[in-house]
Amino acid sequence: MPRPALAAVIVASLVLVAPAAGHVGANPAFLAAGSAENIHLDVPNELDEPMTGFTVTVPDGFEIVRAHPSEGWDTTFDDSAATWTGGVLPTGSSATFGVELRAPSVPDVVELGVVQRYGSSGVVRWPVALTVTPADESPSQNLLLVAVVGMLGLLVFVAIAGVAWRRRSGSLQER
Repeated sequence: MPRPALAAVIVASLVLVAPAAGHVGANPAFLAAGSAENIHLDVPNELDEPMTGFTVTVPDGFEIVRAHPSEGWDTTFDDSAATWTGGVLPTGSSATFGVELRAPSVPDVVELGVVQRYGSSGVVRWPVALTVTPADESPSQNLLLVAVVGMLGLLVFVAIAGVAWRRRSGSLQER
């Protein structure tokens, strides 16, 4: 994949991750194309009642190889979904649920679907962004690229803000 296209995929993943940052998150959020890797889902209970179930589904082209057991929860899975039931996650607590995912061979930014189940409140659904990186580069190399792109964006923002501030303060002094 050419570097500009890779940068676009990574920037898009940052845009998708931002809205869900306070909710369910994937760690790591990067997966090499064609590989099978463990992904841990950090799941907070943000409602006023206990969470009683959790499900993650993967988009077409992905495969759930394994769902990791979580203490106090019964775990079931197939190729496209993993579910944990029979446990309780109290209000204000968090838990980690893990899956081993096999990624498709094409880099992309995708969304995992997650559902938190509650006794009387029903369900809460969250999209969780996951970036599939080119197979010939490790995710750590791509994290470096993300850092560089992020720093360049920050520098551009600071430069534009500085110019705007200087123009504004200059026009106030002229009055």
